[in-house]
Amino acid sequence: MRSTILLFCSFLTACGQSGSLARGVPVKFEAACDRANEGKRLMLEGYADFPLSFDDKATSIMMRVRPRLGSWENTVAASATIGHGANSVEMPPANYKNRDLRLHLADGQVVGYANKVKVSGTMYYTTGLSPGAYTCGLKNTVYELGGGFQPAPPK
Repeated sequence: MRSTILLFCSFLTACGQSGSLARGVPVKFEAACDRANEGKRLMLEGYADFPLSFDDKATSIMMRVRPRLGSWENTVAASATIGHGANSVEMPPANYKNRDLRLHLADGQVVGYANKVKVSGTMYYTTGLSPGAYTCGLKNTVYELGGGFQPAPPK
């Protein structure tokens, strides 16, 4: 009986996941928010960062992903659940800084804000009214380690 219930719960969880968690088609940041990409599964490679603020009771947040650490140009939003599981970000302390970012990749590896990541998700348009605004975002995201030099992960 227990295994039947467990199997049923697993089935419901899988069905409740909206959208595909497959890798997206690689695009450049400059083209990510093109109208032709709306609703498509895309992949960007860059640096993830916390939003400027969020509710400490939040279950998910919109990360900011940008092509270079030193630039806010062409920033794209990317959803992440709060937690310790795959494709999630740990809740930071009350007065957080970039170095507090602990992002759990799809394979379970934990990276920080200075690590380059590949993020795949379904593109949609956002309001872009907040500071550090972006015109589009990625939902149903998958985070993977990016290419190139990778600093040591956070402790």
